[in-house]
Amino acid sequence: MTIAASVLHFSVTRPEAPAIVEGDNVISYGQLGALITRTASHLLSLGLKRGDRIGLCLRDTGDHLAVILAAAHLGVVATPLDWRARVPENARLVGTLGLARLVTEADLEASADCPIVALDGQWRKAVARAEIACPAAGEWADPFTISATSGTTGQPKFTVMTHAQYHFAVSGMAELMDLSGRNRYLCTMPLYYSGGRNSCIFHLLRGDCVVLYPHLFGPEEYAHLVQRYSITIGGLVPTAIRQLLLVVDDDPALGELSLLFSTGAPLHSEEKCLALTKLTPGFRERYGTAETLAVSMLRPENFADRAGSVGQPHSLIQASIADDDGQPVALGDPGRLRFRGPGVASPLPGPAEANFRDGWFYPGELARIDERGFIFLEGRVSDVIIRNGAKIHPAEVESVLLQHPGVIEAAVLARGRPDQDQTIVAFAVVREATTAGQLIAHCRTRLSPHKVPREFYFLSEFPRNTAGKTDKMALAGSLP
Repeated sequence: MTIAASVLHFSVTRPEAPAIVEGDNVISYGQLGALITRTASHLLSLGLKRGDRIGLCLRDTGDHLAVILAAAHLGVVATPLDWRARVPENARLVGTLGLARLVTEADLEASADCPIVALDGQWRKAVARAEIACPAAGEWADPFTISATSGTTGQPKFTVMTHAQYHFAVSGMAELMDLSGRNRYLCTMPLYYSGGRNSCIFHLLRGDCVVLYPHLFGPEEYAHLVQRYSITIGGLVPTAIRQLLLVVDDDPALGELSLLFSTGAPLHSEEKCLALTKLTPGFRERYGTAETLAVSMLRPENFADRAGSVGQPHSLIQASIADDDGQPVALGDPGRLRFRGPGVASPLPGPAEANFRDGWFYPGELARIDERGFIFLEGRVSDVIIRNGAKIHPAEVESVLLQHPGVIEAAVLARGRPDQDQTIVAFAVVREATTAGQLIAHCRTRLSPHKVPREFYFLSEFPRNTAGKTDKMALAGSLP
């Protein structure tokens, strides 16, 4: 039995129900089930076998999801690659990960030390002719997928999840989402990005309808899509949430949504409360990683007293705070966040191993946990700024900057080496007539003197990776 079994079950019990929508094209569960098994048969004809790793350099389409589930059916390990990445970058990953095949779009240039297969007209004809009866070859303990971190603070780190680990991870997600009935999920995040891919698979595993839409869109367009496709659940990165908050007039502007979650990076407390009133009463913040899937969710009933947290973890994962030596700290004290449980991925040899110690996964976050288990993030370990011997968390300074009415977005980082006094540098996207002097004065009334940024740089927009996150490495590289 594999992760794909649930979708194949719905292809028999609910064959007419919509599974995937792309524009005007609707794929029912019956059609998706046939597509999965025929694609699995085609993969077999290409020489792939249980345990092989297959690279997927594909756009955000139903075919992409079908190939992932077909590979799962066979016990082949799906390895999504970013189709927007440079050719040499993906070629290196193919070699590093030992991929047996690379499936790519016909119009994309590709280079790899393995056979390259185009998902083109010939592929589709071969799949249509393939045998529909393809028995499952995968087992619960087999690897299901290889995932990568988003790489905003360094080179991607790769981990692998078995079908069993993924089952526990999505079971925890189901507990957090607390859904009833069938829903329609609007996916505007890239499928290479774990948050987008895993949300789609989660909804397919429970028999929902997934509506795929390119991740580049305007806020007015998003509101139109919610109405056009009768969407009940949406997920957006903080950047998109902020864009919506800038333009919406009606309260709530997305009242049709029973649930809208923000994911990928923390929102600040004021933004969460504003989203609850201006977007939808079903607004929530979801926190997770590529290695764990969704870990916690902050619900509306906790916004009044714990808006600064990312919620409580689900019951299938244990969250803890440790010091630099891996020893638990006192309740409420800050330290390094860590997780363990049956739904946590395993590291592949390489950089990811440094994040796994003594049975715990360390996502690189500084945090504290209160008496009720709420997790309060305080910044990335790698982002901590040292000044006058004190540790400064960029997230605190960013939160203060965003309280200024002229600031739309803010990012704070350090200039200089960690073993010396570092200079605090702030980047901001601001409204007209907002000056550095105004922001310095604003910070001085709300922060200790050593936390006030010394340099300000104003941009029309922030650089972002393909997941929509602010690329702080690019910001640091732009410093004069």
